[in-house]
Amino acid sequence: MVSIELLNVLHRLSRADKLRVIQVLVSALAAEEEAFFTPGATYEIWSPYDTPEAAQTLLEMLRDEKAQDG
Repeated sequence: MVSIELLNVLHRLSRADKLRVIQVLVSALAAEEEAFFTPGATYEIWSPYDTPEAAQTLLEMLRDEKAQDG
């Protein structure tokens, strides 16, 4: 949770200082992302495109969920 005091300090910063804060935060977030992904590596991504069985399974799951709720 961001404190009100911190927000007040950020609002009082000059434009240049605000941009520097943004740069620092973006760099920190990017560094955290590197823990999950290796730069330059390729990752296989599965897609249900052209997979009618997956679409049917999803439809059945949605119907079951709707039946339980309603």
